[in-house]
Amino acid sequence: MRKSILICLVLALTAGSARLFAQQDAGKSSNPAPQFYRLLFTVQEVDSSGKITNNRVYSTSIADDHNPEQIRTGTRVPIKTNDKGEIQYLDIGVNIDCKSAHEMDGKLALGVTAEISSLAMETGNSNTTPVVRENHWQASVLVPLGKPSVIFSSDDLQGKGKVQMELTATRIE
Repeated sequence: MRKSILICLVLALTAGSARLFAQQDAGKSSNPAPQFYRLLFTVQEVDSSGKITNNRVYSTSIADDHNPEQIRTGTRVPIKTNDKGEIQYLDIGVNIDCKSAHEMDGKLALGVTAEISSLAMETGNSNTTPVVRENHWQASVLVPLGKPSVIFSSDDLQGKGKVQMELTATRIE
């Protein structure tokens, strides 16, 4: 008889604690609302003295739900591929991909891939095949929220300056 009472008591306590944990878990949201961030990319051309001679701005938003975001802007340039007049198109411009955004200690961590391409300014015969200049960067970056940060930089392939990309990330409330 004591054994039966002890077993019933253990079962009652176990069932009660399971209900308590279920109620606590029900109070927590299994999928919290994603946090959104505004991303402002600035591509800067800098001369050899450090002066910014040109800049272009690209903007998008991203959420911390790990969905990728893309920016695409450019021109499709027709290129004659042979003497028969066949044409192939080259995509020239800016491509920016962002993924895996998450906040860490007031900073935003994310993966960024950027590709900037342009046609070289060649003088002379206009019938020659154009030369394409390209900067391609890919990295995981960590930027402070609300402050512009240079995330990529490389020598300008057409001169003595450099090309850099700056990112400003801000939380969207």
